[in-house]
Amino acid sequence: MELTLLGTGCPSVDYRRFGPSNLVSTKKAKILVDCGSGVTQRLNQINISGASIDALLLTHLHSDHVVDLYQLIISSWHSYRIKPWIIYGPPGTKIFIKKIMNAWKKEREQRINYEVRSSIKAFDIIVKEFKSLGNIKIKDIKITYFTVDHKPVKYAYGFNFYYNKKKLTISGDTKPCENIMKFGQNADVLLHEVFIDGEIKETNKMRTNKTLHNVRDYHTPSTIVGKIAKITNCKKLVLTHFVPTKFNENKLMKIVRNDFGKNPIVGKDLLKIQI
Repeated sequence: MELTLLGTGCPSVDYRRFGPSNLVSTKKAKILVDCGSGVTQRLNQINISGASIDALLLTHLHSDHVVDLYQLIISSWHSYRIKPWIIYGPPGTKIFIKKIMNAWKKEREQRINYEVRSSIKAFDIIVKEFKSLGNIKIKDIKITYFTVDHKPVKYAYGFNFYYNKKKLTISGDTKPCENIMKFGQNADVLLHEVFIDGEIKETNKMRTNKTLHNVRDYHTPSTIVGKIAKITNCKKLVLTHFVPTKFNENKLMKIVRNDFGKNPIVGKDLLKIQI
């Protein structure tokens, strides 16, 4: 099983760190987790076509995690996708996708009628909404989904991926929560988001102390993420979804290492990790 970090950024724009997205793959399966800004470009960089993705899993419906959903679907059609999309997501995903597809309906119909392609199966979307806890199997990968705490976001999820006795845990966006420590136990790789303390300064009225407090409050601070990794007893900790995207990497490594007991992997776009 291989994990590819397609986007390690956050809502702030950074050409080095695209929007949140990850690819989990084996020789048989290709599963996309989230579809942040630039996901199709990153897939193209690793020679993966949207036509070949078996399923898309959405951790939650924050814009930075889903903003390129339509781009992913339409570009897969241009790449000759001839099978429906299967999308798993939190409650509300069906309505969200219906609205996105309706927004582009006239433009899409014009393309379909004029370009006369042999298939429009790429526009058939099967949406399956998560319960609070459950299991999925996609080809040779088994997946467990579980809720995480990203309040005030009502529904947010993390995932365990299992293949060939290996385990990958993806936190999604979350503050420190019991489920990550419970379901992430003994993971070979824990991919976890991080809010980096001390790197964002109050600069103007758009970024107040209250702003910084609230953003930090529904993410996992750098002073805690190493402790979480230690409790899960994971073999490797990989950091992603950096808030902010620009930071002192050595300082972050030191802080997390002191808690985790070993160096974390500071994620970068297009980094591949064998599991």
